[in-house]
Amino acid sequence: MERKDLDLRGLLIIFVVMTLFLFAYQAYLIFFTPQPAPQTQEKIEEKPQNVPSLLLGTKREAQKPQALKTFDFEKFTLTLAEEGARVVKLVDKRYKKDLITEEEKRLHIYPLEVFTGDPEVDTLLNFSPYEITSEGDRIIATLKGETFELKKILEYKGDYFTLKLESKGLPSLFVNSGMRVKEDDFFTHSGPVFKIGDKVERLEPKKIEGRELITGDIRFAGEESRYYFKGFAGSINAVAVYRLQERETITLVNAKDELIFYAGAKEYSRLRGIGLSDVIDFGTLRLIVKPLFVFMYWIYEHLHSWVFSIVALTLIIRLLMFPLTYKSTVAMSKMAELAPKMQELKEKYKNDPAKFQEEMMKLYSEVGFNPMSGCLPILLQIPVFFALYKVLTITTDLQLASFLWAPSLAEKDPYYILPILMGATMIAQQFISPSPEKSQNYIMIIVSVVFTFLFASFPAGLVIYWTLNNIFNLGQTYIIKKLTFKDKPSQPQKKKGKKK
Repeated sequence: MERKDLDLRGLLIIFVVMTLFLFAYQAYLIFFTPQPAPQTQEKIEEKPQNVPSLLLGTKREAQKPQALKTFDFEKFTLTLAEEGARVVKLVDKRYKKDLITEEEKRLHIYPLEVFTGDPEVDTLLNFSPYEITSEGDRIIATLKGETFELKKILEYKGDYFTLKLESKGLPSLFVNSGMRVKEDDFFTHSGPVFKIGDKVERLEPKKIEGRELITGDIRFAGEESRYYFKGFAGSINAVAVYRLQERETITLVNAKDELIFYAGAKEYSRLRGIGLSDVIDFGTLRLIVKPLFVFMYWIYEHLHSWVFSIVALTLIIRLLMFPLTYKSTVAMSKMAELAPKMQELKEKYKNDPAKFQEEMMKLYSEVGFNPMSGCLPILLQIPVFFALYKVLTITTDLQLASFLWAPSLAEKDPYYILPILMGATMIAQQFISPSPEKSQNYIMIIVSVVFTFLFASFPAGLVIYWTLNNIFNLGQTYIIKKLTFKDKPSQPQKKKGKKK
């Protein structure tokens, strides 16, 4: 059986295998990497003794809020129930999203409920009617009991609220941040998240056994989903985490001082000013993802377009990769020149594969051809590709960014036009820089078709990046060939080869 060339075909196989390996590795990180445990055993009691009861399974489910007061702010619409001064509706106007979930409404358990650990007292605190008044952007809810008094002071600050609890005759209070907003996770974390010391911890809901108490130097805590966060920031003494169902969790915080109450989209411009930027889940490739995210966000803030941000990123990457692209293009051109000699060697040593490879290496050395130069530019882009993939799946603003027929850059192209264009540009690269061996071109066309189907379910922004990358690469290859080989008499050499 005739042995095939191991040069470009071998490199192609290596490229495909490495690409599949990297996809598999990312899938492993997404699906199988365990969530990190909190910092120390001293800061988590697996069987806490003093975590308050949520009063579920008693009269709570029948305690439907009746008296409601709605407050309209620039960025939010807030509705409080007089019974308990609880948040029963909170709409983020920009994203037209009610942050109170259907599960919270079903169980009648809402943000800003407070708990002492005494069921009788907690029932009074959360189901008794409060006197609710407002002074500008401040909402004051007051409850006076026989032996205690509680005042909840909620103040609108633009992107968030502040919450201050003033009490008399009551012990230290836990306050409820609520449940996570339901949405398509798209392989991102959903559930309890908190920052203890300088480390951000994300708990997997399935691994929470009933309820857990976390104490220490906690900076923020709450419930997150792919695009939204409901929680508190400030000097927090303790966090109580509850698992209600397989994926349903609730987080309560305990603090003496005023807290920031943030409920809304994980929009970077909102979060960075209040020390909550770590709520954005940059994933396992954080060292690459976060700088890339910050850079793209900076472009977005100046150009006011995520499409322009993606274009700018692609241009910069292509410019940085130009030296490698130049070497790769020159290497492929040299390979084309070697085609006749390669065929001669193949015929001459068809029964001696080892000798054939030895002579091929000598031939490569004579013309200065490096087999790896063709694959290196693509391999170096793979980490950037995965980092950008992560950026586009966690950036809230992309929900509202559209591109022509694609309504959202964060979702797949509903008409699959972008993946088809991307596949076409990949195939076009085979025509402008073909391999001397036709079978390898056919393989690359098959790979292009496979990538088209693979990218069909990817966010439109990612497909735009890869398509632009292909187009810019086509332009670079064309220019390099025109400038580098314009005086090279390639046609006469081919004719001489045929005469021989």
